[in-house]
Amino acid sequence: MKKVLLFTAKALTALVLVATAVGIVFYIKLNPSPPSAQAYINGHILTMDANNSVVEAVYIEDDKIIATGTSAEIKQMAKGDIHDLKGKTMMPGIIDAHGHFPGSGLAAIAVDLNSPPISNVATVADALALLKAKADDTPEGDWIYAYGFDDTQIAEKRFLTRLELDSVSSQHKIFVSHISGHMGVANSAAFAAVGIDKHSPAPEGGHIAYNSEGELAGLVEENAQKPLLFKALDLGLKSFYKMSVYAADDYLQRGVTTAQSGLANPKMLKGITTLANTGFYPQRLTVWPDLEAATLIKDGKLNKSDLESPRLRIGALKLIADGSIQGYTGFLGHPYHDIPKGKDLDYRGYPTMTEADLNKTVAEFHQAGWQIAMHGNGDASIDMIINAFERAQTLHPREDARPIIIHAQMTRDDQLDKFAELKMTPSFFNSHVYYWGDRHKALFMGPERAARMSPMKGALQRNIPFTLHLDTPIVPMTPFLAAWSAVSRQTHGGDILGPEQAISAEQALRAITIDAAWQVFAEGDRGSIEKGKYADLIVLDRNPLSSTEDLKNTQVLETIIGGVSRYQRQH
Repeated sequence: MKKVLLFTAKALTALVLVATAVGIVFYIKLNPSPPSAQAYINGHILTMDANNSVVEAVYIEDDKIIATGTSAEIKQMAKGDIHDLKGKTMMPGIIDAHGHFPGSGLAAIAVDLNSPPISNVATVADALALLKAKADDTPEGDWIYAYGFDDTQIAEKRFLTRLELDSVSSQHKIFVSHISGHMGVANSAAFAAVGIDKHSPAPEGGHIAYNSEGELAGLVEENAQKPLLFKALDLGLKSFYKMSVYAADDYLQRGVTTAQSGLANPKMLKGITTLANTGFYPQRLTVWPDLEAATLIKDGKLNKSDLESPRLRIGALKLIADGSIQGYTGFLGHPYHDIPKGKDLDYRGYPTMTEADLNKTVAEFHQAGWQIAMHGNGDASIDMIINAFERAQTLHPREDARPIIIHAQMTRDDQLDKFAELKMTPSFFNSHVYYWGDRHKALFMGPERAARMSPMKGALQRNIPFTLHLDTPIVPMTPFLAAWSAVSRQTHGGDILGPEQAISAEQALRAITIDAAWQVFAEGDRGSIEKGKYADLIVLDRNPLSSTEDLKNTQVLETIIGGVSRYQRQH
């Protein structure tokens, strides 16, 4: 017996040693060390420093930038590897100002129902066929999740229905998210799984649609969709891994060196921090907890220091004050231009938080020292956000709180004045001009209001710092398209919408690099190519400042994070 126990103990010890060795090898593979010294010379290097300096060369030791200058200067001081850029353009890595990493990885596990220009769904039949194919390949009883469906882009100009999804499968639970992410359609099995039926009241800040027979139509908006969305996206380890692999690779190809997870519930927070802290994600990460997760952190039930690492920072509390303009749930000061069927003529959308709840939450977290990022699309919602922060600042003054207004889509001039007064900083989802601009003009807002969507020039005129974002996976992670959209104000249909709100290419690039770093208190170690900052760099196939078309078509050749080359484009 002793021999057996001794053998077992030795075997267990050996297994532990093997597992430890494998773990160490795996960790080293995920966390490669940068060269002790290296230099990049003969380049066109856009530093994005305070003077927008352009230099020829940069010298790096370990993961930090040591010096910039001419090629001759850097060669004289450089040790280690010397990389010849051969005239190519280099700039700081892209900093995602607002997105939902690793959400772009939904492409690996869910059904893509986007219409052009993102994907190819043109009709209800197209959508149902894709869902049916997924059902045929999914075990009965499982959830099927689809994203990107746009009722205003398909030929029928309507949402899918519960009965149509039932025709795809009654044995699967199906939930289809609208492209806005603020509403979706479910089948009967999905509704039953979360306990919603025709007698269920809609929650405050939400809406449940019914058909002419008084039965569930399938559509649920805002707070009413949450039970379905959370269940559909309650991913197992395998799916979360696949999604993360896809997203990390996608962001590397786009030159994103700092990603953001912009509304992390406790489970998402745990998954992201676990992978990030092992080095699984090459990118640095900024995580914005939702109210539930942030409350756990604030109250000491989650230890912030246990969650953070050199690669991951816990940032602002993220709140959602209204919905989306393209979903007709953004909260406006005046009615929508083309009132949707079944709505009153004075329909203005609605808030997703009461004014009292918003005021209380903002004051509580502001007093506790948190940065707060508040989603507001409609101008009535932005009024609520301004009032909530002004009240909090009056009660609990802070010198540099940097409250963020996410999207800030329909911001008025008087609201920009308040942003400047209160030192509030918007992050504009300006690519709305490209993706939805034609429909904003014709359907949602009308020509006059649509022309001043994302008023970037107005912000510049008031010296208000701002950023640009893509809200990925709402639209693909294409930072140079976002920058081009800010410069051109061109819609997908070719119209120029509000050219007076356009900014320069240089300003647009700052909004996705150094200004995005500043907005989340990270300007001290990233966002520009300067001494002492992380060597987070990207090499491009052209100079994005050469022309507006070059800006739009810029491709990333190499992505370098902390001095380590993490992606090289294959030729």
